[in-house]
Amino acid sequence: MQWGILEFWLNCIREHLLRTSSTSRPASLPRVPAMESAKTISVSRRSSEEMKRDVSAPEGASPASLMAMGATSPQLSLSSSPTASVTPTTRSRIREERKDPLSALAREYGGSKRNALLKWCQKKTEGYQNIDITNFSSSWNDGLAFCALLHTYLPAHIPYQELNSQDKRRNFTLAFQAAESVGIKSTLDINEMVGTERPDWQNVMLYVTAIYKYFET
Repeated sequence: MQWGILEFWLNCIREHLLRTSSTSRPASLPRVPAMESAKTISVSRRSSEEMKRDVSAPEGASPASLMAMGATSPQLSLSSSPTASVTPTTRSRIREERKDPLSALAREYGGSKRNALLKWCQKKTEGYQNIDITNFSSSWNDGLAFCALLHTYLPAHIPYQELNSQDKRRNFTLAFQAAESVGIKSTLDINEMVGTERPDWQNVMLYVTAIYKYFET
């Protein structure tokens, strides 16, 4: 009898303890699977990186091209100005060449302007038959030197293979007409050129200079 009463009370106490422990335990939050959590973090991180890429880089740009773009991006400095690299000496030389085109030719060939222009004529007429330019006088007295020089620029105007040194008037006429067709006015008189073996070298050089200036500057 006493044992039955004791057992009854023990059961009551056990049930009371079980009810107390079940009501006092806080409600647990639903657990998110570890794989799903990691996947969510990875997606958000990737989205952030893609947004940064879209803002800072053009579509289709590779890492190498991005590095090259960074290396070649223009810097704000005085040296980026188109005229910043032109020194006063360079400006002075450009103005001089515009006023006197033979100055650049003299620097290229060396020596005086007269000799530089003579060397240029020799180079331009190299390979032409019956041409031997050694001065600005007798070397031009038959008109062939003028024809050869202008033929290098205006071959359609001068049938050089048909010319000969004896027909001076025809040679001078063809040369002067070819030059005038592009706007180079003749400063030489055909009758004077035909009637002399040693034309004035200054007049010849002046006309040759006009040809050089028109075609080369």
